[in-house]
Amino acid sequence: MDRKFYTNNRNNLLQKLPQGSMALIPSGAVLNYSLDGSYPFEINRDFYYFTGIEYQNMTLVFMKYTDTERVVLSIPRVDPTQEKWTGKMFTKKECAYISGIDEIVYNDELDDMIYSLMANFRINTAYMLLENTRKGMPDTLNNYIAHDYKRRYPLCEIKDLTPMTMALRLVKSPEEIEATKESVRICAQAFEHTMKNTRPGMMEYENAANFEYVVRKNGGKVAFESIVASGKNGTVLHYVTNNNVMQDGEMVLMDMGSNVGHYIADVTRTIPVNGVFDERQKEIYNIVLAGNEYIISVAKPGLTTTQLNKMLIGFYAEKLTEAGLIEEKTEVGEYYYHGVSHSIGLNVHDIHNKDIPLMPGMIISVEPGLYIEKYSLGIRIEDDVLITEDGCEVLTHMIPKTVEDIEELMANKEIE
Repeated sequence: MDRKFYTNNRNNLLQKLPQGSMALIPSGAVLNYSLDGSYPFEINRDFYYFTGIEYQNMTLVFMKYTDTERVVLSIPRVDPTQEKWTGKMFTKKECAYISGIDEIVYNDELDDMIYSLMANFRINTAYMLLENTRKGMPDTLNNYIAHDYKRRYPLCEIKDLTPMTMALRLVKSPEEIEATKESVRICAQAFEHTMKNTRPGMMEYENAANFEYVVRKNGGKVAFESIVASGKNGTVLHYVTNNNVMQDGEMVLMDMGSNVGHYIADVTRTIPVNGVFDERQKEIYNIVLAGNEYIISVAKPGLTTTQLNKMLIGFYAEKLTEAGLIEEKTEVGEYYYHGVSHSIGLNVHDIHNKDIPLMPGMIISVEPGLYIEKYSLGIRIEDDVLITEDGCEVLTHMIPKTVEDIEELMANKEIE
């Protein structure tokens, strides 16, 4: 992406902000797990969407008051001692070059600037990325900043910025679509390598390692913690232990993804560990595959992902009854208990209201599954699709998913 992309994104947000308001988007902070160890830094995706910069402890500020529109980037001062430990820090000039932002200040100057605006009643509303946290979990950085501003500026109303950023990020630009396609290309290579190298007796984590090796070798990053779930583990939706032996005669569900420039490919394939489906596996697998192809055939602008999910449940009700697994439609929930689609973009589960109608340029998953514990069988087939003017384009079409294509690929093993 070039500066024009990020500048255009910022201008679009400025148009949405009302007079007398500002919006704050922190880049994020490094989190420590011990005195001298930290978790890998992950940039706040909204911050990246508006700047193209990937660095911690920065804040992007939008301001709109008395017919004035300002975008200010606040960054840490360069510390030569710190650079010796953690690497080069960004200068004002470098930040301006990447983002196209002209007004850049240091972090220790930001508070005075905002205080002046508040004291002169130029800002009465502050938009921030408010986040829901689970009970018992620590609060997030964004929520902490919101609480702090409410304490310091009690007359300023705090509102959630997420609906505005979600509306902008839902429909992908041509540049974003191309970045996603590059991520898909790498993901496809990684899946092919992994599927060819699957065999009984291997550990689940070996499949994850094979996938991740190809992704990194081709310049991508792993998009999320890989799910490699063999046998009964496949009935657990977010199984990430990946620590069991893959047994002869089992199926293995692999939900894995790649990340290129922070644009995500999210794919699931379920394959027989020994390379050949037995009759029961084939029967259930083909029901899931038919559900996948059905939703792809009907996905189009105007429908919602909630509607797509209801359509899949109706489809499953018929097919599972024919297979003798259920007698009533309400029993579908025993074997299928998640949504069929989510938005994909800078996050694997991108910000998305499931009741917003699909629009051309949106990228969503299509991922029906069936999870039958009594058979120790979990099957999910997930593709990434681009919504077009009259339907959708399957971006992940090159990754084998029919019984015949999977068996043919796995018969040509290339152990490395």
